[in-house]
Amino acid sequence: MSLATLENTLKLDIKAALGCTEPIAIALATCKARRLVGRDIEKIELKLSTNLLKNAMEVGIPGTRGDRGIPLAAALGCFTTMEEPDLTLLEGVDEKWLEKAGRLVTREAISIDLASGKHGLFVEARVIDKKGNTGIAVISGSHENLTHLQKNDEVLFTSKKTGMEGSDKLLKQRRKLAETSFAKIWNSVKDLSKETRALLLNGIEMNLKVAQAGMNKDGFLNIGNIYNNLIADGWLGNDVINKAKALTSAAVDARMSGCNLAVMTSAGSGNQGLTISLPLYVLAEHLKADQEKLAEALAIAHGITSILKHHTGTLSAMCGCVVCSGTGLTAGAVYLLGGTLEIATAAVNNMVGSITGIICDGAKVGCSIKLVCAVDSAFQAALMAMRGLKLPTTNGVLGENLESSLANIGLIAAPGMLETDDQILAIMLGKPLKRQ
Repeated sequence: MSLATLENTLKLDIKAALGCTEPIAIALATCKARRLVGRDIEKIELKLSTNLLKNAMEVGIPGTRGDRGIPLAAALGCFTTMEEPDLTLLEGVDEKWLEKAGRLVTREAISIDLASGKHGLFVEARVIDKKGNTGIAVISGSHENLTHLQKNDEVLFTSKKTGMEGSDKLLKQRRKLAETSFAKIWNSVKDLSKETRALLLNGIEMNLKVAQAGMNKDGFLNIGNIYNNLIADGWLGNDVINKAKALTSAAVDARMSGCNLAVMTSAGSGNQGLTISLPLYVLAEHLKADQEKLAEALAIAHGITSILKHHTGTLSAMCGCVVCSGTGLTAGAVYLLGGTLEIATAAVNNMVGSITGIICDGAKVGCSIKLVCAVDSAFQAALMAMRGLKLPTTNGVLGENLESSLANIGLIAAPGMLETDDQILAIMLGKPLKRQ
């Protein structure tokens, strides 16, 4: 039963996405709203949560030659022709599509307001056509969780529950996984199905292509090559950790710069997917581990990330890549290294004791620096635990077991850091926030 819970969660929480998933969620909402009205758009009105707004502001959008901005993402979503739009709905953006969206942005037809009292992931998109018809779509809790559809005064669909308590299947599945004994998951992961193994390993193949794009200077910072140069010049060791940091940071740099390649996500985030898959790939290559062992380690890492996202919410004031997927990577690394559940628990506590509270100040090319921190901290936490380092559970926010430590991180994120989120966004905007 525990293995089935893990596999069902992974199938929902690991999927391909083109572009940063926050602007894509906005594009998905405008797409749903626009399809309720005519094609001639008069204006688009957006209400966004603090977290969604800060994560969508500065990231490059695929197919736009590195352009960025919430208005552009919202406009592009209105013109997708994908029959069943998902997180790859901006695939195939061409000049004609970009020109249509650009006209909406240029005439300032798109307004953005902060949704009052909304934290985590929330977007309400209102698309109004030239005849005065209004289409409304709300996505909440996770990137594809549609909770409300309305045309003019007619409510077509609504869910009374939103966010972490929502009716969305993914959110329910994350909760179910979080309530499962992790010992049972750890002990049964060798029985993963061929289908789940293929999903996990295909994610590595997909994410390696993005890393290669970053190494080929498809990223604004060129951080992957800078790392390799530092290694070649003797400033950094030519070791597993630095190789993993170079590869992962290159991939994140390319993705945040608007690379037109899809990545395999983890718990709603492409950067989290990169944080897990690429370092474990490098470690497996070093250890000469077989693909079966690698797939199992990936399942452990993605599973912990999903559990943490249940506790913190899909988006929060804490950096999901460092705190959530970084912690998942720690446990996955211990599994690859041949450690026990007891050692993995110690490693997770080593990680929790060192990186908890690192803030999220939006998706951007600078996330590649935070991913360096995630990979470095995760590998060190795992390697130290393998050699007997074990923080006392009386230290700080650590729990008595793995499950309680993960839950404590959630308490720090929400409600603990809600005001932190507001302050981060105020600094990013450089002006008072308009609340509705």
